[in-house]
Amino acid sequence: MNITNNPNEYPLLKNQLDLATLVRTQRLQAGAKGGKMTAQTLAELAGVSRDTVFRIERGEDVSFSTAMAVLRVFGLGLSAAPVQWPTLNTAQQHFKTQ
Repeated sequence: MNITNNPNEYPLLKNQLDLATLVRTQRLQAGAKGGKMTAQTLAELAGVSRDTVFRIERGEDVSFSTAMAVLRVFGLGLSAAPVQWPTLNTAQQHFKTQ
């Protein structure tokens, strides 16, 4: 998951697992000299505990303000966009064909 300066290429976060993937990917790509950023470093920069970083990366619930603090470390924020969720009929048709 690469983040670019093109807003159309940002991932759509639909749930905690999407946030987990984004945070972990960004952390691993953000290290100095091509290395990875540690969870401890991210925690210190975001003002949260290392355990909180691990909770986010496991897809567990955290407060909105905590998620925002972690995203800000990477220069990211959240925006709202319409999401088209499948209807019950669409989901039933999908599983009938499998």
